[in-house]
Amino acid sequence: MMKRRNHNKRNRFSILFPILTILGIGIVVVLSSFYEKSWSHNWNNVSKSIKDSVLVAKNTGYTGGVGPNGRSMEKFAKTRLWIMNNASENELLNLIKYPNGTVKAIGYEGLLRRSDYSKKLDLISKSINDKEYKVYYSAGCEEIELEISQYLIQWFLKIDNQMPPFRPELIVDYGLSESEKEKILTEFHNGKK
Repeated sequence: MMKRRNHNKRNRFSILFPILTILGIGIVVVLSSFYEKSWSHNWNNVSKSIKDSVLVAKNTGYTGGVGPNGRSMEKFAKTRLWIMNNASENELLNLIKYPNGTVKAIGYEGLLRRSDYSKKLDLISKSINDKEYKVYYSAGCEEIELEISQYLIQWFLKIDNQMPPFRPELIVDYGLSESEKEKILTEFHNGKK
């Protein structure tokens, strides 16, 4: 009488292999669905104080002074301004690569505020093509989602002629000529179509 033990082992393996494969694929899918791009951001040449402030500011969004339920958002605005004023040019350029709309906007805005930064036109053109992440801007109980270029052109630079005019005392000159502003607006409005 012959025993067929060897055949049973082969049969068990042929059943276990597909089950383990499906289980392995399931584990990989579950673990990869929780991955955030910010985990692999390159923080080289960014000081610890700037990095820590960015990690605090990244989930706040932008505010127009008053936040939800009438709370003052001054602390968050001061954090953003502190980052812009204390970060070096290279650190701000690094923030533009960060996978978060608020952080990118801080980087762009910080560079545009600098009088010694000479590549403002190229920077704004880059922001017009930067459409993956949004800026969440809130004023009181209203919150709007804006593309980074839309925030920069309409709310920060205030140069969009299709927006209601701002009071003259609210408009700051960031060193752009009229021809540069026209070029920016042409590219911006053509990019929105």
